[in-house]
Amino acid sequence: MPSPSYSDSPTSTSQQDLRPRARTLSWMASLSVAAGELRAAEGYLLELLAWCAFGDREDPAAVTADTEL
Repeated sequence: MPSPSYSDSPTSTSQQDLRPRARTLSWMASLSVAAGELRAAEGYLLELLAWCAFGDREDPAAVTADTEL
């Protein structure tokens, strides 16, 4: 059975682009905790939080249109 194609939807494409970055930061935090490097883990988690909250996840044209209002 073929899997559904999500390339037609711009939101699913942007979500797919976000996952590797979030996954990498999460893994780095986990590995740091396992190694006993709690400060490093804290840094990765803070970076993940900041990236999720303030990261450039929208189309630049959409951001420009919102700021002009």
